[in-house]
Amino acid sequence: MLERFLDLLFPQTRCCLCKKNGLYGSRKPWCEKCMAELYALQKSCNICDRCGKYLGSDSLLCQDCRRQEPAFTICRAVGPYKEANRIVIKILKFLGKKSVSYTMGALMAEVVKNEKRYWPLDMIVPVPSSYRSMVQRGFSQTLLLSQPIGKILEIKNVDKNCLLRDQKNAPLQKELTREERIRNLRGAFYVKYPDKVAGKNILLVDDIYTTGSTVKECSKILLAAGAAKVAVITWSSGVGL
Repeated sequence: MLERFLDLLFPQTRCCLCKKNGLYGSRKPWCEKCMAELYALQKSCNICDRCGKYLGSDSLLCQDCRRQEPAFTICRAVGPYKEANRIVIKILKFLGKKSVSYTMGALMAEVVKNEKRYWPLDMIVPVPSSYRSMVQRGFSQTLLLSQPIGKILEIKNVDKNCLLRDQKNAPLQKELTREERIRNLRGAFYVKYPDKVAGKNILLVDDIYTTGSTVKECSKILLAAGAAKVAVITWSSGVGL
């Protein structure tokens, strides 16, 4: 309701991606042509059957998943981290256009709804943002994405407090190599209320899957705390082997 009220007060007159003139808002932040491009990217190449990473080959699994099976059951993304998908994330995270999060979440929910391996689901847990990111942006993009996902999938339990992040002064993940990312995340997450996740089928929400080190670590922590299953949904995924 708040988004629709803000749309009336501050109507958007241009597509946030291609700048085409028109009437836009939180439910329609971009034009039909740009939406078609997002759907085309989604089907642009083969994906890893386990982590959903976009592959440059016809392999069933990516190199990482062949090397070590991830703790989560399945991970999928709306599309690869390139072109329009990459721009949308930057609009949300770095320009602070929180209104795009509703449509992003709706498209993520659509992916979950159409994949049987996600179900059943009991609760949604956003990946906790780092302390530095919260200070810089003033909001958690994963929580913003989780809220419309929960509403559309009719999962009322969206819990931002059961999985928390430590290491306030740790370096940003994007600044690190793959090996450094893994080391940096050891001990970075903890479950504050294990009873909340015990026996639950959890949908873990993040914005980008690159090496997968963040969601892999979060999944391990949630399962160690007693979760029955962890499945992951992201807005975009990296392209790998």
